[in-house]
Amino acid sequence: MNLAWDFFKHYLLSRRAGSLIRTVAWLSIAGVAIGVMSLVIVIGIMNGFNDSIRKRMLAVEPHLVARVAGSRTVDALKATPVFKKLSADSSLQTDVFENQDVIVRTVDGLFGGAVARGVEPKTLLYILRETRKALAPADSDVGPAEVLEESANLGPGEVIVGIDLARSLGIFEGDKITLIAPEALLLPPGEAPPFERALVKSLITTNIADIDAKMIYYGQGKSLAAFRLSPSREIGVEVRMPDPEDFSSLKGEIEALGAKSESWVDRNSSLFFALKMEKLAMGVFLSLAALIASFSIVTVLVLLLTQKRKDIGLLMSLGLSPKQTRGLFVRVGLILSMIGIGGGLVLGIVFCLVINSV
Repeated sequence: MNLAWDFFKHYLLSRRAGSLIRTVAWLSIAGVAIGVMSLVIVIGIMNGFNDSIRKRMLAVEPHLVARVAGSRTVDALKATPVFKKLSADSSLQTDVFENQDVIVRTVDGLFGGAVARGVEPKTLLYILRETRKALAPADSDVGPAEVLEESANLGPGEVIVGIDLARSLGIFEGDKITLIAPEALLLPPGEAPPFERALVKSLITTNIADIDAKMIYYGQGKSLAAFRLSPSREIGVEVRMPDPEDFSSLKGEIEALGAKSESWVDRNSSLFFALKMEKLAMGVFLSLAALIASFSIVTVLVLLLTQKRKDIGLLMSLGLSPKQTRGLFVRVGLILSMIGIGGGLVLGIVFCLVINSV
């Protein structure tokens, strides 16, 4: 290895190597370093992006959702073995939720589709607090607890609207909106559809498109009483666990009791698969770019072999076998590539640290 290092220093990077070999050698090192640096930066950014999405999603999404067939009311659901088992575990946060598809009509006559979700005050408080934590810097305050509790305590007819839905319909805090059941579109002319008026208490921002663009939160059991017989209405139990990743055993226990169970990973499997494929594709393409840049090392070795035939012949006359000569050039190429890879790793990590600190 010492011979390969001496060969590398004196025949590639020194003045006696010649300007052509020296320039191509530096270019090959720079090409490999840039390729590796790009790979490290892109993979680091993708990992941070995926982690940010997971944090924002876990701030809003329940870790596990259980639905019991035949339970159409809250009292009937709370009487099931599934709810009794989940609520008996003090380590779990168990709440009842309602989901209802609605048509939103503003005072200006604009219409839009949305999903109204009825949750308990403690669940809404958790969502508001964790959402602000996910969106705010790690060392910043999420705001006074009294303000969050006031926002989460929705009275009858009060709702919280996703920010993108509000923007698309021109809704502001304090506006009144009309919520209409979607089956009203099938009613004959002249028949009044079931509807309910609501006051927009506040807007919610999660940076999750499905939440911001179509979600409306209301107090569970306090609003949308006119929609209790709507076919699109569903009721279930949402569970939040200390470890969101450890849901497999609890999911199996729920399904063993005859209920349907769905984890937050199952509900967002398409999104996670798309993110995984995007990360894989970016990694493969950038790896190929770095590999192509490394081919310039072969050019350096060919130039070296062409211009230094006499020196190589002298080494072989001193006892260096053809196999050892080939091994010498392989080690020189490895040194070139290792310098490029090491430089790219250092530059990529430094760049990622700079991005993270901004």
